Amino acid sequence: MDIKNKKPRTAEGEIRTFPSWHFPMMNDQARNKAIRDAIAAEDLVDKVVFEIGTGAGLTAIYFAKHGAKHVYTCEINKELHEIAKNSIKTNGLEHLITAIHASSKEFVNDNPSIEPDIIFTETIDCGVIGEGYFSICHDINSIAAPKTKILPSTIQQYGFLVESEELSDHNRVRNQEGIVLNGINKFSTKTYVPVRYKNHRARTLSDTRKIQQYSYSTKEERETHFSLRGHANGIAHGIITYFHAHFGDHVVSNDIKDTGHWHQAFHPFKHPIAIRAGVEYKMTLNPDGSVTNNE
Repeated sequence: MDIKNKKPRTAEGEIRTFPSWHFPMMNDQARNKAIRDAIAAEDLVDKVVFEIGTGAGLTAIYFAKHGAKHVYTCEINKELHEIAKNSIKTNGLEHLITAIHASSKEFVNDNPSIEPDIIFTETIDCGVIGEGYFSICHDINSIAAPKTKILPSTIQQYGFLVESEELSDHNRVRNQEGIVLNGINKFSTKTYVPVRYKNHRARTLSDTRKIQQYSYSTKEERETHFSLRGHANGIAHGIITYFHAHFGDHVVSNDIKDTGHWHQAFHPFKHPIAIRAGVEYKMTLNPDGSVTNNE
């Protein structure tokens, strides 16, 4: 059977063009509640909202139901755009929500006169930046007025050193029973890979610290220097990171203690490093999400 061109199909047999994580994301009750409560806390009377990343339309519908004057929302995936339009119509909100099939850059270029009161986006992945964070920052800065409120206001990223052959094996192949297979490793991911930390044999080797704070109000791509203090001796294969995205007083998170749909991010080191308890280890988080050991 030739499966080399096999693509995900729907229950009706049609090819699906968007990732399957949209299903568990939309069923993530903790995430939905945080976003809904954040929207409900806003004074939306006479407010124009611009959303980047419509998805299936849930957040735009939240805004409309909580009193927004009008919601403009853009979605780059055509299939999701059509799904969202149908959801908006089914819920009787097409007079309050304009869904556009476009990237945020295309929307900003085509609608220079729109000055939204609120800009909302949840275009972040487990390591924050993987869904075009920096380009979206630029688009937000191009359309935001001085009084525009941006949600989330900040995204705080936390990290710790981890020893785990299992996690390392998510990103490399070891030779098996004398068979040399490691040629594939030149294609290993240099930035980060999604993992569910609690599902693997792993040892935390350091304290947990905030290593980066992101804000859509700035479009600067920069490296960040940070340090982690070893609290156990061992061999670190990389660091685990997770984020807290602040939507007003409400937080969407992929913290390792949470049980939602999110994965955490494993940032592998180029070479494992020996860790000693009580020693500070200096590192750099690069703009592409990779982590460099500076020792």
